[in-house]
Amino acid sequence: MSSGFTATGLNYPLLAIPAYYIFSVTPHIYAVQMLKSAGYKIDNANPRASLAPANVKGKVPDAVFSAYQRTESAQTNNLEQLPLFAAAVLASILAERVSPSIRIGGAAGDLDPTGLATFVGAWFAVRAAYNVAYVRIAEHTKSFVRSGLWAVGTGLAIYQFYKAARVLG
Repeated sequence: MSSGFTATGLNYPLLAIPAYYIFSVTPHIYAVQMLKSAGYKIDNANPRASLAPANVKGKVPDAVFSAYQRTESAQTNNLEQLPLFAAAVLASILAERVSPSIRIGGAAGDLDPTGLATFVGAWFAVRAAYNVAYVRIAEHTKSFVRSGLWAVGTGLAIYQFYKAARVLG
């Protein structure tokens, strides 16, 4: 399979960009559910103010508040990484489209010169592990697991740019 281009005519790596956006906001949904489970009432007429840390602190147990902050931070980081991911995907699609020496299609044996399908899968796997680590790890000494996962994901995207640049010459 070449970079997710299939007989359906859909470019799945391109669709991974909005999929990653949806994936990125799931920690926020989890954070809201966490607060609701702790008895916190969210004012949907003014949700951002209602969910501001200053308004939440002291109204839920400290452990819930800490997990809430980490979960919201995971969402923020996911959204910060969205442009990097989207640009890496688009650079790879561009490289595969404009390179005269490669063929893209759904037939077996087609080339995947940038490894785009692998990149997309690896990105989601690393970012999922990153989210779990961010939400679950509260100890400083263990938090470096999360930082390592962030570095791996960022490195994957940078390497994806390198591979696209090689194809484009």
